[in-house]
Amino acid sequence: MVETMPLNPQQDPTVFDTLLEPVQAYVEQQNQQRTLHHNETYSYGEFFRLLVFYFVSDIPSIALLIKTYLKKNLVSPALKLRYVPRSTFNDAFERFSPDLFRDVFVFLLSTISLHVVPELAALGVFYCMDGSLFPALCSMRWAEYRSTCQALKLHLCFELNRMIAVDFLVGTGKSSERDALRQMLAAGVTYIADRGYVCFRLFHDVLEAEAHLIFRMRANLQYEMQTLLTVQVPSAVRLVFRDITDQLISCSNDPYGHRYRLVTFWAGPIQFLLLTDRDDLTTFQVMLLYAYRWQVELIFRFLKRTMNGIHLIHHSQDGVTIQFSMLLIVSLLQLRLKQQAMSHHNQQEASESQEPNQSQEPEQRQESTKSSPETVIPVFHHLPSDQDLSHPYRFFEMIGKKLATYWKLGIHWLSTLRRILHYPFNDHALELLDSG
Repeated sequence: MVETMPLNPQQDPTVFDTLLEPVQAYVEQQNQQRTLHHNETYSYGEFFRLLVFYFVSDIPSIALLIKTYLKKNLVSPALKLRYVPRSTFNDAFERFSPDLFRDVFVFLLSTISLHVVPELAALGVFYCMDGSLFPALCSMRWAEYRSTCQALKLHLCFELNRMIAVDFLVGTGKSSERDALRQMLAAGVTYIADRGYVCFRLFHDVLEAEAHLIFRMRANLQYEMQTLLTVQVPSAVRLVFRDITDQLISCSNDPYGHRYRLVTFWAGPIQFLLLTDRDDLTTFQVMLLYAYRWQVELIFRFLKRTMNGIHLIHHSQDGVTIQFSMLLIVSLLQLRLKQQAMSHHNQQEASESQEPNQSQEPEQRQESTKSSPETVIPVFHHLPSDQDLSHPYRFFEMIGKKLATYWKLGIHWLSTLRRILHYPFNDHALELLDSG
């Protein structure tokens, strides 16, 4: 049921309107530039808005949203969502091109302001690559996987600098992860991937694209050491990892004859072999960057479980592509709203802790205490030092806390957002979002 909105006579935009604000004008522009269907009664903008609400609201199924929540007026009128028949909603997946939604995703990536990890930015741009299977119905013949079941695969490119997905491809369960990476290659980026991407032809393609790599290799790697490098790691790290080596190598079965750098170490009972062409990184930086690769696994879990992405709302390939585009768009909008609320709160605290200079003119004092929700504040001030690593696991805890604070969309914060979507977006809403 709809909660009672706090008393506020002002016609402020709702929290839902503010969530949509970064893309609202662009979606309207797309709608104006489209060639309308001769009997179109359900607009692209309405369809987009309803999809955003569905993935934010955590309603278990689209049928429940349409046939119960919308048809019985259980959604607040402030959200401006009108009832549409299920058949009309399904037709929209065929009528509107998936390119429209991908364009919104690309536009959003290039226009919103999000926190970055400055130390990572100082080392370059880092993308983690991985693919994950999503179960499909047997009737979805295009999603070929096995003779006994169908599945599709989401290939995801995850940027570590801002901790967000920046590119994706939707393929069948049998689609190649290596081919997906080839299609998403960009110059200047360092790609981080697991053993499923190991292929000397792919390594060559990455280097030819003027990109870089940090890939985990299989234990049976055949190589010859050319130069033994100095291991550069904080002393406390040696308590966590053992038998750390750093060397320049050539691989006997590499037909392209490239020279690589190989960092090896043991973590408990597991040995890691990390191959890279980045000679400028320290040993510890290579190890830490690969450890960050786990973030791409976490976003798959977030998309599947937290955002209910494992439940496909349309079974055509275009429909599935639209769904994944919307999942990534909504996750970006939510992250932007969370960081906006945090920045507003932090700047309010800073303003309250500083007395205005009485020698300033009133206009100057007012300007000095203004806060901008879009301001990006730095997150990490330095890489872990030996002092930070006085306890062997302290650096993992320290980094984990920062990620949880600024980038994790926790279930409590998401529940708060769902509860106040129809609230006016004001200081009260910002306080609720920051406390959530």
